[in-house]
Amino acid sequence: MRDQKIDLFLRFVGNLPMRAKLLDVGGGTGIDGEFLRLYARFAEVVMVNLHTSSLEASNGMHIKSVKADGCALPFESRSFDWVFSNAVIEHVGDFARQRCFAEEIRRVAAKGYFVTTPNKHFPIEPHTLLPFYQYLPPGPQRYLVRLSPGYMREPLQINLLSNRDLRVLFPEASVRKIGFRLLPNSLVAMHKRHQEFPGRI
Repeated sequence: MRDQKIDLFLRFVGNLPMRAKLLDVGGGTGIDGEFLRLYARFAEVVMVNLHTSSLEASNGMHIKSVKADGCALPFESRSFDWVFSNAVIEHVGDFARQRCFAEEIRRVAAKGYFVTTPNKHFPIEPHTLLPFYQYLPPGPQRYLVRLSPGYMREPLQINLLSNRDLRVLFPEASVRKIGFRLLPNSLVAMHKRHQEFPGRI
């Protein structure tokens, strides 16, 4: 699934200039270093997380880790060519916080952005692997999460988004369903700025 997202992103950005800068909001190199393949296409990569992580650049890659809140990015507007964020927006809080997160991504992206999130209407909740868990009220969720075969075994605030939600948060973006062919389990909001509309957000 991650490889599918990486391939889609790299096709979307196309040929990059030699000094292209990438901001990965809430990112990391991945379980098996799979995101290094994405980072290798950029001259400079900045990863933003709530906690800094020690990183060693591989094969001459310039990767920097910054401690910051994705809802209040410490960067000037349009300071990165591309902004990438994989399965983070559902973790930042309620819809108001998610709106701030989306606005910050849109603000700092000079050429475009690529934001993925699990599909709320996929029947298996991805963090607990429990069917229809995301539709339950907090009380039953607190009880059932203990039965989770997934990695989430205690209640956490996760606000999954639908296709419609993502279109509200990223109104100029193209929103695509990806993952399983018959029942897509992920969504991606992707947008590429056009030079003829330099003031467009």
